[in-house]
Amino acid sequence: MAGFLIYNKDHWMDVASKQRPDLLGYDNVVRKINEKTTPTVDREKALFIAWKKYTTRYRKGDIVEARRDNGPRGKLEEASFIFLQVPSITLKDAKQYEVSLEDLTDFNNRILLKRRKYYVDMMGLTLDVHKNVSLTENEFNTRLKVKK
Repeated sequence: MAGFLIYNKDHWMDVASKQRPDLLGYDNVVRKINEKTTPTVDREKALFIAWKKYTTRYRKGDIVEARRDNGPRGKLEEASFIFLQVPSITLKDAKQYEVSLEDLTDFNNRILLKRRKYYVDMMGLTLDVHKNVSLTENEFNTRLKVKK
């Protein structure tokens, strides 16, 4: 039996900034970069890195990891993730869903971040007190989506 670690909160780049509530977090980062009095090349590099981080951020429903059903859980995981169990899928089969769509690189061609390929439509899921939810393989396949 396999389980999935699913991201389950709004990313800070997608919510209103604490400093400027009229801007989303990402827009506030861009504003700060543009206000800096640095050379153009440094500004472009900083904007590029901010864009890459925004593009590769976790989104609600992203499959982050496949793990055995009763694996250990950390405190941070409980705050940001739900645990989706699919009893009829083996761990070996579940591993195929934790892959990245692409690796994005920085100016020096180092891998910067990975964008997740699969996500689960979480509309209408009922979680228990420990943020667990169990689906049949058919329900899981119906909710499974691929990012483009």
